[in-house]
Amino acid sequence: MGLPWGCGIPSLTGHAKGLLTSLVTLLLLQLGSAQLRVVGPDYPLTATVGQDVVLRCYLSPQRDARSLEVRWIRDEFSETVHHYRNGEDLYGEQMGAYAGRTELLRDGLSAGSLDLRITGLRPSDDGQYICIVKDADVYDKATVDLEMSATGADSHLSLRGYEAGGVRVLCQSAGWYPLPQLLWRDARGQHLSSDPQTHSQDQEGLFEIEGAVIVTGSVEGPLSCVVRSSHLQQEWKYSLHIAAPFFHNAQPLIVALILVIVLFVVFIGLSVYLFRKQAAQSRELEKKAAELAWRKCLLPQNTVKVTLDPHTAHPELIVSEDHRSVRRESKSQQVHNSQDRFKYPCCVLGHEEFREGRHCWEVEMEGELENESCWAVGVTRASVNKKEKIYPQNGIWAVRYQQGQLMPLTSQIHLPLSPVPTRIWVCLDCTQQQVSFINADNGVEIFTFTAASFNGESIRPWFCLGTEGIQLCLRDSTLQTLSPAPGGSCPSPDTPASPLLGPAGAAQE
Repeated sequence: MGLPWGCGIPSLTGHAKGLLTSLVTLLLLQLGSAQLRVVGPDYPLTATVGQDVVLRCYLSPQRDARSLEVRWIRDEFSETVHHYRNGEDLYGEQMGAYAGRTELLRDGLSAGSLDLRITGLRPSDDGQYICIVKDADVYDKATVDLEMSATGADSHLSLRGYEAGGVRVLCQSAGWYPLPQLLWRDARGQHLSSDPQTHSQDQEGLFEIEGAVIVTGSVEGPLSCVVRSSHLQQEWKYSLHIAAPFFHNAQPLIVALILVIVLFVVFIGLSVYLFRKQAAQSRELEKKAAELAWRKCLLPQNTVKVTLDPHTAHPELIVSEDHRSVRRESKSQQVHNSQDRFKYPCCVLGHEEFREGRHCWEVEMEGELENESCWAVGVTRASVNKKEKIYPQNGIWAVRYQQGQLMPLTSQIHLPLSPVPTRIWVCLDCTQQQVSFINADNGVEIFTFTAASFNGESIRPWFCLGTEGIQLCLRDSTLQTLSPAPGGSCPSPDTPASPLLGPAGAAQE
């Protein structure tokens, strides 16, 4: 006779049932995650400046991607290159540098291909791209490395007169990327000792190189200027033959006459250069004096005391008891995970909200600033999404410190500041919709966002700490030079960009 139901088989205890349920849930999650994998090339893509490139990325196993969300981004601040969701291209968060230059290839979406075309390549496009795919159930990403190159124009070789018993030869070439190496060789291919190579970079990011060598009569045959690109593993050679009379038949009187002419030309050119430089410096000093006098009166009248809102702080951020400083720890704090708290990245908002008027506050960075350090300060709309992993640029106006340089958050423009200021005034003009940053040590403007689109929303102070070892502190006014001018009236600079800030460093959003 069979056993009754349940007889002879030990029943599972409540603890064992809970453990079994957890194991089954974990297995199902792993199986769900394995359903989608994003794959990119395992080798860098190479492309030429001015041409187009297609960044390859696909789903494995093959799956229709038309209903998924696809986002191509750059670097740790998650700058958006292209955004696609549910059959539409979304451009609200796209970096300005890629506006009108990207296209997600729709023909391959149904087969799981997520290829992105970038047109009119620039040197600044060089670097790493991340392809991220997600829907309600799955999330994965792949990395694509893009290496840019540009071959410069033919080198120009010229004789620059006699020097140290020989003839000085100059080699110049422009339009290269990345920076190549310039070498000199004789007719037998032997390297010649030369001056150190110099270079400069134009607005498009292309390099111009220049090098010189002194050639004596011991060098036989043609002289070659060689431009070597380690990136392309190629060399370009440009040759020049110097006739023997340049070395053996140069009369001392002719040499002396040439030197006199050269010195005279240099003297005239130097005099004109110094005159123009002095005039430009005078104009610049007058301009800075007017701007500084303007700020001496204007900034103190609009200074506000800003405090940090700990309810918005990322779990790895520790806000001081007086809510005036914040630092980052590697371990997350045990805090309530509310909708007001940042999830990505390590950010915190100021408690105050502004809708109208002008407001200025001072932020100081304490600690050793290294190339690995990363922080940012500025303002944001009060409605900023605090839970989005792909952090949007739209609605945040800030400057960031990264790789030893200060730059606007929305671009890769390095601001030429040495040393990088550690005390910064953040100035908000709600009426003119401008956000400016001023060096609190000398009153010099760092950068200005003009025509910022506040859209009638409240604006709050915004702070971000990307690394440990530093602390952001809010200070009361300590810039002694920024004291109100006698008489109570404010002077104005000659050509102000707005009622709040001067024209230097201004930029569109």
